[in-house]
Amino acid sequence: MATLKNGVDLASIATYVDAVKTDPAQGQVKFVATSRWEGGTRSTISVDQFYANGQPAAPAGRSFKIVCDEPAVLGGTDQGPGPGELIAAALCGCLTAGIATNAALFDTELDDIEVTTEVDWNMLGLLGLDRSVPSSAKGVHYTVRLKGNDPEKLRRAKETLDRKSAILKTIEAMIPVTTTVVIE
Repeated sequence: MATLKNGVDLASIATYVDAVKTDPAQGQVKFVATSRWEGGTRSTISVDQFYANGQPAAPAGRSFKIVCDEPAVLGGTDQGPGPGELIAAALCGCLTAGIATNAALFDTELDDIEVTTEVDWNMLGLLGLDRSVPSSAKGVHYTVRLKGNDPEKLRRAKETLDRKSAILKTIEAMIPVTTTVVIE
């Protein structure tokens, strides 16, 4: 198998799979994001830490910043995507990366992947106008456009991801959420 296929580092994936097979605790990972309020509805989110088996696993110097804001209609200044848009973006990123990885694992060439996600909300609940309407999203739809040398393998790459996408499965699942508040 080639080390790189469609830009996906298959050797790194194989090394990690072997590490988890040897020590299943290495498969227990945690991703961390921290936001700092910038005023109004704007925040800057830092993503720089992740853990495997309770130990730091991010390389030194790894740091990403995401500006998050709400559109003006929701009291923001529209200086960045809103939280609902970031959910759609996270799903897009997961689906695109997963399809690219699966296509590489299925040894097929990719020319293009385009994923469009739509997250539907009923703002009546969120705005407190109708307490019977949940404030959560009410549905997600995504469209995938693929171009490559083997349509059947591309279809298989997408269908495999439908069963395994971490972000998609998180959106579909009801997972426990805990919270801590610290008031200074």
